[in-house]
Amino acid sequence: MKNLVLTLTMLSVLAAAACAGAQAKGDRFKLYAMDNNYFSCSVPSAWTLERNKEQDEEYRIYEVQLLAPQAAKAPTSITVSYYAKDNEDFNGHEDFVKRNSRNVAGETKSPRENYQPVKKTTLAGRAGFELARERLVFLHPNSKSDESVQLKEKLYVLPAKAGFYVLHFSAEKAAFTANSAVFERVARSFKGQP
Repeated sequence: MKNLVLTLTMLSVLAAAACAGAQAKGDRFKLYAMDNNYFSCSVPSAWTLERNKEQDEEYRIYEVQLLAPQAAKAPTSITVSYYAKDNEDFNGHEDFVKRNSRNVAGETKSPRENYQPVKKTTLAGRAGFELARERLVFLHPNSKSDESVQLKEKLYVLPAKAGFYVLHFSAEKAAFTANSAVFERVARSFKGQP
């Protein structure tokens, strides 16, 4: 009986250590609310949060970018964006989906890119679209370097009455699975305007 109690105690200690280790690796989240109540979501505390308020106002795209604490050659990032109806880049969510579900030549498959078919989805009680793609990206496009990485990306596009939302996850292909649970937690916590 003493061995059983000792074994259970040791398993409890190991489980607690594993939970503490997971939290130390960035498993803690905090609430983030965008100005003007455009959206809110939980963000990982250990990730760096970046925002450019001046650019938000200029382009009418209100967004935050979250950067994972560790990355190989390319950063692992999550971007949560609200595109106001009069934004500078897209004429609504249909335009965004069309331009982000194929390359500039209109292809869904090429030697460097692979775009999955657009899927209808529901996220946070909202009807929307899911996009997935893999792209070869050069790390130093303004130099002679041909160093590149294979990025894997997942996007949720959610229409709203006065614009639309995009939740975008990007990581090197090898790091995608390890970080996708963080993205899904951010996405599940998302709340936006109708």
